[in-house]
Amino acid sequence: MIIYFLSEVPAALRLNGTYAGIIDGFVRRAEGVEGEIFVEAVPSDNRLPVNFMLGDEFFSSPPPFVDVYLLGGDALVKIKNYAFKDTSLRLICQSRFCGHLVTLCRRGGVALCIDKSDGSVTLRDMDEGFSSAQMKEGEVGGHKVLCIYSESRLAIVSEGGKVVFCNAVKSYSLGNMLGVTVSFSTCAGAIGECNYSFDGSAFTPVSGRTVETRPVADEVKHFAFFESILTRADASAYLCGELKGRAGELGAYLGDFVDVVIPPQKFYESTGEERAAGLVYPLKENLFRVRFYAADMRGGLVENIRGVDY
Repeated sequence: MIIYFLSEVPAALRLNGTYAGIIDGFVRRAEGVEGEIFVEAVPSDNRLPVNFMLGDEFFSSPPPFVDVYLLGGDALVKIKNYAFKDTSLRLICQSRFCGHLVTLCRRGGVALCIDKSDGSVTLRDMDEGFSSAQMKEGEVGGHKVLCIYSESRLAIVSEGGKVVFCNAVKSYSLGNMLGVTVSFSTCAGAIGECNYSFDGSAFTPVSGRTVETRPVADEVKHFAFFESILTRADASAYLCGELKGRAGELGAYLGDFVDVVIPPQKFYESTGEERAAGLVYPLKENLFRVRFYAADMRGGLVENIRGVDY
């Protein structure tokens, strides 16, 4: 069994106590991993290390600080969170809003605390992207909202003191509706533009479109094709003439995948496929299965897609 490792920050990896190298944003692999293995990752930026036992329980119910991707008989383990050693309380921003006290602070990680007007308290862990956020009041559809925003994140608190929107965004606008733009990390630099109506308690998608902002090199066109389906861009631009009219059917055919990843080296070695991508399907919290699809190309356009076992 091959285990591939990724880490949010560079970290020293130990397997059963033996130093196994540095893991970071580039995939590293450990071969011949069998049975239960004790894994420890020590980050380089003075955060706390994490450790776990690789075994059946880990691969069926991963801990919350990792994402696990099942790759046939192999697996990829992505360590996405390390706790901070400094747990002192630090205020990021704070606002009184509709009788509530809304506080964004750091105590180890970033957290949002809402002391509601009825005396109840809500505490929510937030993404690190909110570490330099600000707060600003506004209105959507005539309802007051509190926006907690940074360069890459937006959270919205309703008049009732609930977080009703929280997502990565490039920009946003308020008015009759909430408008957001979202940047996708795709080969074609896709940007999504979405509009949501608001009834005071929940946002409802009204309209959206995705545009691709840059040309794609021929050697990754098959990859960009699968990304266009994921981001709801115009996938017909990648299809040959006979298939263009069926672009709208591809989402239902491929199912609800949430990411497109590069297949591991072992995939290419064992299948010989050169135009393939891994589609990521969620199984449960932090656990995913990767299915592989190849794209047959003609004249730089896709003429067929097929599943590949490995």
